[in-house]
Amino acid sequence: MLDAVTRGFITLHPAAAARTMARLGGRDIEAIFSAMPRQLAGRVLEQMAPGSASRCLLQLSPAVAGEILARTPMLAAVAALRLMDAKQTQMLLAQLPRPLAARLRLRLRFSETVIGAFVDEDVLTLSPDFRVSDALRHYRHSGHRTGQTLAVLDEHRHLVGVVELADILAASDRRLIQNLMQRPRFVLNARAALQTVRNHPAWLTHDNLPVINRNGVFQGVLRRARVMDEGESLVADVNERHELTTTRTALAEIFWMAVGALFVGGASRGDRNTGEH
Repeated sequence: MLDAVTRGFITLHPAAAARTMARLGGRDIEAIFSAMPRQLAGRVLEQMAPGSASRCLLQLSPAVAGEILARTPMLAAVAALRLMDAKQTQMLLAQLPRPLAARLRLRLRFSETVIGAFVDEDVLTLSPDFRVSDALRHYRHSGHRTGQTLAVLDEHRHLVGVVELADILAASDRRLIQNLMQRPRFVLNARAALQTVRNHPAWLTHDNLPVINRNGVFQGVLRRARVMDEGESLVADVNERHELTTTRTALAEIFWMAVGALFVGGASRGDRNTGEH
């Protein structure tokens, strides 16, 4: 188990921890990731460049790697799996719950240059039959990420409209969502090339756009921040987005390295002692 100070730092500064751990050797990575709570390890993995995340997962036992991967956001998990060979990918997917493994396999079928590879499916959706009070209760308890525009789906998960969060908050509790929703002005196809929407005029007014497959089934949303973050390369290195750190973060990272070295050093000495006996 991690000591309280190390765990507290990783919880508050997962990006700094990710940068540091990406520079560690295989034994140290295994020791620290295995000791971390799986949910926290998933947050750290999300902050890593895909190559570093992939390398870290492959340093772990399949069971531990699977537990962490199951708690890693979909986009980060897919990015790491793309860099593994087919045998390694199947080995890790076999450790996951079947529904999650199926979702990851489906996402991996998309080329990394198309919209479907970057869809965020962990979003709040509403039914047209919801009253505003139902929608607000759903919003409070869902735990999903949301934006200013919410998708409204029918029982077959077809996109039937969108509704602005501001309109829901301003409406009376008994009003139906179907009376507040509008036809979506912009809908993206999951098979379209990501480059085709980089300069889409919708980004001037929308923070996310709904994405459907060829059968019209809602897949999730493409977020403006995600598109802009891709920059020149479609598979941007997330470390590049964290290079300019503040002095406070830099000092915190030095502290983390010192504490981490103590933890790992203790684990390594224990391994050597075991071997000597």
